[in-house]
Amino acid sequence: MFRQFAIVLLLGSYDPETKSILEYIKEEIAKSFTKNVFAFMLENLDIYNAEKIQVLTETFDVNKITLFIFQEGSLFDVYDVDLKDDPYQTVYNFLKEEYNISKIDKLSVSDKLNLLMQFAKTIFLIRHKEETRGGEYIELMHALFQRQSEKIWFFKKEGIDLSEMLMEYLDKFKINIRPYRNISDLKKGILRILDYW
Repeated sequence: MFRQFAIVLLLGSYDPETKSILEYIKEEIAKSFTKNVFAFMLENLDIYNAEKIQVLTETFDVNKITLFIFQEGSLFDVYDVDLKDDPYQTVYNFLKEEYNISKIDKLSVSDKLNLLMQFAKTIFLIRHKEETRGGEYIELMHALFQRQSEKIWFFKKEGIDLSEMLMEYLDKFKINIRPYRNISDLKKGILRILDYW
C-alpha cells in the first residue's frame, strides 16, 4: 500500500551546538505535522538499492533501526527493526525475509544526498555558527549543482557574515535567505514555511 508522504531535509554543521539545534528542529517538525512528514538529517541515515525497491534507514540508538521502503519514488511502508547485527546485515536479512531480496547495495554519501534532495519537498540549511568547517556550504553547492535550488531555504543566525562569493551563488540561484535571532525564531520560521505546503 503506497502512502502519501513528504520529506524535509535538514542540513547544517555537525558541531555540537548546531547539531543539537538540528535535532530539536527535527523533533518539532515531527510533533507539529502528520506522521507522513519525515524530517531527516544526513547523520545516522543510509540508503540501499535493493532490486525493485529502495530502503532509507535511520538509526536512533544501538538497538533499533527504522526502514522506510520506497518503490518507484513512493513510500510503500515503514518498519522498526531490532538491530541484531551491523546495519547492513540487519537490512539485508529483513529484506530477504520480507521481500525476497537477494542483493542490496549501499549508496555512497554523494549518491545518498542526491536521492534525498530529489525526494525532499523542502531543504532547510542552517548556519548557526561561524566557527565551523563549513560542511553545510559544500552541501549547499551540491544541491545547487543538482538543480534543487527552488527547494532550499537558507537560515542564518543574525550577525553571521556571508562571503561575497557565497552571496553571488545565493543570488544567482535565487535562494530564499532567512535571518533568525534565536532558536525560537528559527523554529517559528521553519514551521511557518511548512504550514504553507
